[in-house]
Amino acid sequence: MSDDNEINKPSDKKDSEIKKPSFKKTLEQKVASAQLRLNRLQHKSKKEAKQLETRQKIILGAEVAKVLDCNVFSVDKELVLGILLNIGSLHKDDKEKYRNSGRLYLASMKGRKF
Repeated sequence: MSDDNEINKPSDKKDSEIKKPSFKKTLEQKVASAQLRLNRLQHKSKKEAKQLETRQKIILGAEVAKVLDCNVFSVDKELVLGILLNIGSLHKDDKEKYRNSGRLYLASMKGRKF
């Protein structure tokens, strides 16, 4: 019976004295953990950049449709692309003239965020 009493006895050690095993990370583990965090952040950054690029493409398509006064599904893509293909052969003065015209048009659009 004395064994039973010993089992049920409260221990003499206080809770504060009971040490939890501490796990110290090795240098390799710390480097691996930091690399994992870096990879996650880089992935998140790439994902956000891709979302921003996609948003800008959508906005550009909508602005082209607005200039042509039609919905985005009715845009004459061949005409628009044909015009865009000739931009390289424009004289720099003509490019500046078109750029200024576009700037004025964008400034006149209501609700447009720059």
